[in-house]
Amino acid sequence: MENHITLAKKLHVLFVDDERLIREMVSDMLSDTVGHVSLASNGQEGLDFYLNSLRPIDIVISDQTMPIMQGLDMLEKIKAHNPTQKCIMITAHSEAKYMLRAIEIGIENFIIKPIIFDKLDNILYDLALKIEQESQQKEREKLDQLELIQHAFNKSLESLIKNIPLPSLILDQHDHVIVGNSEIFSIFAGTPYYTKLINKELNFKDLLNDDAPVKSDPHFCDWKEEFLLMGDELYFDIEGVLYSAKIKRILSDDNTRFYVLCLIELLN
Repeated sequence: MENHITLAKKLHVLFVDDERLIREMVSDMLSDTVGHVSLASNGQEGLDFYLNSLRPIDIVISDQTMPIMQGLDMLEKIKAHNPTQKCIMITAHSEAKYMLRAIEIGIENFIIKPIIFDKLDNILYDLALKIEQESQQKEREKLDQLELIQHAFNKSLESLIKNIPLPSLILDQHDHVIVGNSEIFSIFAGTPYYTKLINKELNFKDLLNDDAPVKSDPHFCDWKEEFLLMGDELYFDIEGVLYSAKIKRILSDDNTRFYVLCLIELLN
């Protein structure tokens, strides 16, 4: 994982304060630590910017006392919109009641006035690391979910192919045979392709030899779609036995293409 300084440089921080000089000073200081700083002069302006920003905001830093909409009111609305949003509240010693409300809202980071920038930098570094860890965790969960979906889909393909009475197999969009029924295994038993079929290493194009009366160039990048478009049959032979094949396309939830091939032996 990247170090905290590098991670902080990826951050987009929104700083909200009604005093122009403070905004400018804090913006200059923050620019040395984070990648991008946006400014707002009150809670309503900050909320509007947050909700409409084309670049996601990683951390919101806000003063409490401002006209139009105060800091906590803004942060509460932001937290309602995005409960995982990282927020830092700037407060004074005498504002204990505001700090209690901030804790109830879910704001876990506080800066006591006057702002000590070394302390603010340390908070930003910690948040940058936390944001990166949460991002990686979400990515892992997403991959795990995709694997579960793929596993369930593969199981459904296996169930489908086993219930077809003809010798049948399923190809992925790169022509690899991913599953076949018992009839297709019987056809390939004793051929050089059998081991590859068992290990799911067989590419269907390997079966299209030069002697087979194939109606399309087997090296065509999407020959399956060509045959579907033509509504025609594919002809090829396996160990001297001629077969025709019916092709049907299946789309997964993410629109990945799979193809069912049902083989019919052609008698002389």
